[in-house]
Amino acid sequence: MQHTDSSIAVITGDLVNSTKLTTHQFEEVLGRIKTVQAWVTAKNVSNAHSIERGDEFQTVIQQDIENVLRYAIVYRVAIKSLGKPFDSRISIAIAAHADIRSSVSESMGTAFILSGRALKTLKNDRIIFTSDSLSLNEQFELLLKYLDKQLSELTSRQCEVLLTMLQSDGDLTVSELATKLDIATATASKSLKASGWKLIDELIIRFNNHVREYKNA
Repeated sequence: MQHTDSSIAVITGDLVNSTKLTTHQFEEVLGRIKTVQAWVTAKNVSNAHSIERGDEFQTVIQQDIENVLRYAIVYRVAIKSLGKPFDSRISIAIAAHADIRSSVSESMGTAFILSGRALKTLKNDRIIFTSDSLSLNEQFELLLKYLDKQLSELTSRQCEVLLTMLQSDGDLTVSELATKLDIATATASKSLKASGWKLIDELIIRFNNHVREYKNA
């Protein structure tokens, strides 16, 4: 067990209406979750994950906590990109002091409690943020509600386009995006604009900056 007084970030999520998925659909979304987790680990090897009872998942971020919003959005759109039957609820939390065990599901700390507790409050909403910082909570509570509304209205194609941009850190041109997805440039451009990419990217940057300030305070 590793005790840390530094702040960590925790993403806790579950699948919406998972009992209505067919076996094939469940295997498909499970594979997608594992792919996202592998990508998050590739971004920083200290990031760790779990999948519980098949339809619940968790990610613990110890070093690059400023990236937790990007990771959470990637989870959401990666799952939604599979089609209409697929969606998830995502709870993000940041807090200091935690006991990190080799098994993520057995780890403890304020961020784990806040993330799990907030997830249980979600009914019609699909994404929520909380922390042990009143300033962070005030900055992003309303913005995350707008983000949730935007993500909830995306089509699977728009999610696929947004996912590709998020995982490339926004470094792709529209032409490169179209090539990567094997779609027409005009289709890529239209889908990217409809996804709200520019505003989402601005929100992620703002979140990153505020969390860095929080870390360094």
